[in-house]
Amino acid sequence: MLTYSTVIPTKDRPREAAAAVEDILRQTRLPQQIIVVDASTPPLRLPESVHRQAEAAGVELVVSHRKPSTAAQRNHGVDLVDAAIVLFLDDDVSIEPHYVATLLERWERWGFSSFGGIMGSPLPIDHHSHLGLALRRLFMLHYIDPAGGSTTIRRSRKLRFVPLPAEDVEVPAVGAGGTAFRTELVRRHRFDDHFRGYALGEDLEMSFRLGREAPILQTPAVRFRHDWHPRERQSSLRWYYRGRCETYFRLRHLPRSPLDIGAFGLSVVAETALATFDTLRERDPGHLKQYVKGLLETLREGVRPRGDVAYEAEPRSQ
Repeated sequence: MLTYSTVIPTKDRPREAAAAVEDILRQTRLPQQIIVVDASTPPLRLPESVHRQAEAAGVELVVSHRKPSTAAQRNHGVDLVDAAIVLFLDDDVSIEPHYVATLLERWERWGFSSFGGIMGSPLPIDHHSHLGLALRRLFMLHYIDPAGGSTTIRRSRKLRFVPLPAEDVEVPAVGAGGTAFRTELVRRHRFDDHFRGYALGEDLEMSFRLGREAPILQTPAVRFRHDWHPRERQSSLRWYYRGRCETYFRLRHLPRSPLDIGAFGLSVVAETALATFDTLRERDPGHLKQYVKGLLETLREGVRPRGDVAYEAEPRSQ
């Protein structure tokens, strides 16, 4: 029977961190370890009740403190893992009690080496308007395709995201907020800790590299919920992260063909327009300024590609 450990990166959210640990302790298949990698100021102290729950369940609970960097925190957590599988759980992600059991059952059914990672599906599912969907497709941005077969990567290195496939499917990249990976593969394909603090897209970039060595499976059989904090959606820094971090990670894997470069450029024009729209709507010049600042920083850096990579063609029909 397969065993797993859980790694939870967190910063300045003690309530959410404790809730994430309790989520794991409610699983029908418990981990060997729960490793909380904390970057809080002051350092995180979990309630004694949480420590007692872990002790009663026979689960080792470790709280380790590191400088703020989601990627480096995850890498450090993986270095402490004893089990063959590591489940990454963000402190704002909640999972069903049988979530991990369902993922492990698929590994045990098909064989440990069959997959590099397995994840459930998000709940709830966002939707675009008809106009929004058409524009996002045209301008090479991320878009949600609820009727699609499986998630694919666009020429711009944005995603065509299928949140709830009809059946288990292989996907080219996943977020790390509720995904289980083979531990030795994560150690080989470490998270890129180029940035301090939060770095939008670093988990997709890592999983893309890992997924080229061993398939990543998405199953609709279990769901997870990502509860975004309101200030994250409202902060003008969200546009800085998109211009700086996500653009950096997209460029690392962008093929240098004219079509791919053109698709990438089109997506940048579209994001500049969206940042401008947010600036006008919210009367906050920070949105556009932060996006342009991040974009220019990345372009000045001169990001080198990791090598030629392929993309998955999008379906012609909706």
